[in-house]
Amino acid sequence: AARTIAEADVFLLCTGAGFSADSGLAIYADVAKVPAYAARGLEYRDLCQPFWLEQEPELFWGFWGQCYNDYRNTTPHPGYEILDRWAERRFRHSAIAEEIRRGLAADTEEAAEEDGTEEPYHVTDHAGGFFVFTSNVDAHHFDWFKAGEIRECHGNTEVYQCAMPSACTGVWRAPPDFAFEVDKASMLAPATTEVDQVPEESEDSPGAGSPSPKAETSGPEAPPRIGRVRGGGRVTMLRNMPALSSEEAALAGFTTNHPQCRKCGGAARPAILMFSDSSWQDVDSQQERWDAWGNAVEQLGQRQSSGTALRVAILEIGAGGNVVTVRGTSERCFKEFRDAGADVRLIRVNPDLPLGDGQELAPEGEHESRLISVMGRGLESLRKMDAAMPEAMRAASVS
Repeated sequence: AARTIAEADVFLLCTGAGFSADSGLAIYADVAKVPAYAARGLEYRDLCQPFWLEQEPELFWGFWGQCYNDYRNTTPHPGYEILDRWAERRFRHSAIAEEIRRGLAADTEEAAEEDGTEEPYHVTDHAGGFFVFTSNVDAHHFDWFKAGEIRECHGNTEVYQCAMPSACTGVWRAPPDFAFEVDKASMLAPATTEVDQVPEESEDSPGAGSPSPKAETSGPEAPPRIGRVRGGGRVTMLRNMPALSSEEAALAGFTTNHPQCRKCGGAARPAILMFSDSSWQDVDSQQERWDAWGNAVEQLGQRQSSGTALRVAILEIGAGGNVVTVRGTSERCFKEFRDAGADVRLIRVNPDLPLGDGQELAPEGEHESRLISVMGRGLESLRKMDAAMPEAMRAASVS
């Protein structure tokens, strides 16, 4: 895997929920394992539904507010630094990167002048030989990677929209110092902010809804869940998501514990793609940057196909079978880049599902040999790759 990345001209990183798990954040299986949700028979898929905003807003904001607080209070794991270091040394400043960047700059300059859409954050850079595609909504990628090289296919908890997008369009940032008040016993978030926080150790108090889970869930090895994650703070929080608006504008809509639309004053919501969600507003410019970068790589692959083929490494980490958007994207990009003439390899890191899904990459498929399956967790696998990288770089320079 290290040799494949060291030899590549272009590096695409695809991350799923398992990548966030190494930071100590809850994933699908554990995200809602709290007594208040268990008492109501609610699991992640039940909670991640937009109808709760109208039907029971205190439950809606209790869930998303605590997710937001957990994400903001948790340090991204060291794998982000490893990947950013690889990108900085190999893929942001190479001749290939400059060629891609020049093409993107020329294509977007005129469009930017004509587009009056308000952005939730400034993007002044263009991606080079590195890009990241993620389904994670924690916005941790902005702590390390550049805004112009990030595509979040499900949005993130830092960006908000009107709950009635037919009336109000556009998305905006949450204020830098905002935090939700969530009652830890009921996991509800009242509209007002005068909430008495229930200490973590009293989760088995009356109102928790079930016997205390301490005996099986306490200690450093306990699985994380909403409201109880590793934490640690974010020293580099959102450093690559610079604010667009003034401080006064940023605070608009966040004067209560239930955010409101900055335009109409009605209910707001996180700009996150939920289940059964027909109202999500994407950051369209982010999607456009991702599409443009993929097209640029394909065009470069076509131009170089007659000589030394463009070498592309796709590294997928922590994308499981609950929501297969990331797995499907990595395999689709493999096919599109290969069809364009590039020499492509996919590295899939997953402790449970490391093999190919599509016919070409599945066992005994035509391109099975171009899939490197790593049956492990993301951070431990990245550390092993990083340890092997110096030797891989020397071998790549010789070849």
